[in-house]
Amino acid sequence: MTSNYVLSVIADEQDKLLFKSLLATFGDRGDNQWTYQEHSPASDVIVVDFELHAQKLPLRDAKAGHVVVAYSTQTPANSPTPFMISKPVRGRDFVKLLERLEDILKADDEDEFAKTQRRIVF
Repeated sequence: MTSNYVLSVIADEQDKLLFKSLLATFGDRGDNQWTYQEHSPASDVIVVDFELHAQKLPLRDAKAGHVVVAYSTQTPANSPTPFMISKPVRGRDFVKLLERLEDILKADDEDEFAKTQRRIVF
């Protein structure tokens, strides 16, 4: 059964284009399909440039249980999310992030680790 996930990015236009390109290259992952969408309540994952847009958190009207990924040159102090991808983003790191996110998003409600991760991430 195919799982479809929506990723949004809150960053400058150049970074948005980079993530769109990465999704075009790596978003078809067999049973997991990733698409890009401008920020909407339907987003499963929202990548936020913590250097420019951290003040926008928590996001209003966001889907319950969505996952926020910090996008920054260094690990943010007191980050509200366990997910991070470093600037400049590399394909290998992006694929690893998608794998981790798929594990959390697919996890059964009986999975205590996944439930904890969802509670942490807004």
